[in-house]
Amino acid sequence: MFDFNIALQSLIGLTVFLTLLFFFLLGYTYWTRRKQQYWKRYEQKFRDYFFSILLDYAEQSGPPLSADDIIKKITKRTKDYTFFINLLNELDDILDGTERKRLNDLIKHPTFASFYRDKLFQSSTDSKIYACIYFQKSTHLDNRVLAKLITVSKSNNLKLAFAATKALQSAEDWSIRKSALLRFFKRTDISELMVAELLHVFDSGLAEERGQVGEALKDVLLKKIDPNVKNIIVRYMGYQQFYECGEFLYQYLKRIHYNPEKFPLIRGLITALGELYHTEADAVIKSYWKKKKSIPIRLASIKTLSTFGGEENISFLLQHLLNAEFPIRKAIIYELVTEEENRIVLLTKFIQETLRSLTDIDIRSRSHEQFDLYLDKILDITSGIKIALNHRLNKSHA
Repeated sequence: MFDFNIALQSLIGLTVFLTLLFFFLLGYTYWTRRKQQYWKRYEQKFRDYFFSILLDYAEQSGPPLSADDIIKKITKRTKDYTFFINLLNELDDILDGTERKRLNDLIKHPTFASFYRDKLFQSSTDSKIYACIYFQKSTHLDNRVLAKLITVSKSNNLKLAFAATKALQSAEDWSIRKSALLRFFKRTDISELMVAELLHVFDSGLAEERGQVGEALKDVLLKKIDPNVKNIIVRYMGYQQFYECGEFLYQYLKRIHYNPEKFPLIRGLITALGELYHTEADAVIKSYWKKKKSIPIRLASIKTLSTFGGEENISFLLQHLLNAEFPIRKAIIYELVTEEENRIVLLTKFIQETLRSLTDIDIRSRSHEQFDLYLDKILDITSGIKIALNHRLNKSHA
């Protein structure tokens, strides 16, 4: 039987509990926001105070301060060290020469090295990530730190493994750097942005290291990793103009197995060969055009063959203009109209020959639908040329 008193007591108890929970969450939210506001104000004051000190130290202006003198001004709170290192990193990005070198010497100070070494060996994921960021900038990697970073780079936590892999790119041993890169690229949970960022970290941009970087990237491409990752690597090699790798990429394109899974990589190889101006690849690129239709591959082929130039390559594009899909036709017209003047001559000749071919069509042997379709294609091409020419004229007068 229903007991009204018990139900009422339960309702009152639940109401009291929910009220207390509401006020607890309200207080917790208020306290959290106040805490965030406090640290935000504190960080701004911290930056304002140390910014001028660090600039004076880097430029050696004003009363001379040693690294020890500056570090003594920092409290030993974790956040202070974090704020200080972040400020150093920001200044490192805008300074160069001797000023940057002095800041790097400050980053490598034993106080910070010891502090972040301890952080690296803590159980907290955030502490390890902060340590990885520090060691990526400091390049102060002893054997114990290296061993720990290698272990951390194998973590199931993607963010942590990514930070550790970037830190390992500061190692002096090239085999360690390349192994870390390959290990991360073999993961199945990485993003394209992570791959691109790691490549930029791996490639220091120094002329004396360029040969080693190119050889390492070629080795990575020969390993069993996702084709989408390989696509980003070859695009990077083309964009950064690794001309010495052009022949390797050409041979790679010749031997790659043609299937939908490899389409992004094939497209990337064609694009990279165009950026590297490896004209020997034109025949292979044309052969891919004739295989199973892939609009992205054909678009990349159009750009690369246009970059190579030459009457044979331009004629190849022209012969596919009439029966091409809209995006292919648009890309071909753009390359013909917006580049060299002699291409417009070839395009004009093509249109004249196409118009003359109309007189050879026996209308009585064709349906009106077929004839109208042929005319529509010609009209579409001429409309596209008109739009592209207007774009070129507007651009030249801008």
